[in-house]
Amino acid sequence: MPGVQKGAKEEVQKDPLEGKLLLTYAEVERALGVSRSTVWRLVRAGHLKLVRPTPRSARITRESLEAFLRSLEGPARVEGVGRRAVDRAREVLKRFGL
Repeated sequence: MPGVQKGAKEEVQKDPLEGKLLLTYAEVERALGVSRSTVWRLVRAGHLKLVRPTPRSARITRESLEAFLRSLEGPARVEGVGRRAVDRAREVLKRFGL
């Protein structure tokens, strides 16, 4: 194409989890920028919903992740979640317009 530099990349940020209903622990970790143990704590505290599509696999519902992120918009802080996780979650909310 004329006027387009070879190798130039457009900075288009899209939701990397788009179209997925069930997310792996690794996907949730990357989305929130937190450790696996923080994701486990969120599941145990009931902030994220865990489902088992097969006996040997566990997934987190996208709906529960979005609900958790929306809950962070208000002034109240989620108990048991560190400040870094809350700040990262707010950043994710802004980036993907949730």
